[in-house]
Amino acid sequence: MELREFTRHDFDGFGGAERWPDSEPLLAEGTFEDGMRWVLVLDRQGACLVCDDAQSAFGGYGLARPFRSAAEARAFAASLGDPKTRGYFFIAGFTAI
Repeated sequence: MELREFTRHDFDGFGGAERWPDSEPLLAEGTFEDGMRWVLVLDRQGACLVCDDAQSAFGGYGLARPFRSAAEARAFAASLGDPKTRGYFFIAGFTAI
């Protein structure tokens, strides 16, 4: 999974994301094996996953786990590997918002 720092445009879509004192929130995009697209946002308060599914209308899936630094968030994302299904995120603790 490749992460990048937020751009000004990303804050338009994810305005509630909180930056770290020395870094912007992080964002990754991908596609599951079944072709479903997803976006993952990591910030100081945890993570948000939005997929091309019905749950996206309600805000997607959240992970209530504060990340003390961007490095900690990056390590968490690396632990997810290359997610093939939403199940990878559910096992990591994401729940419907």
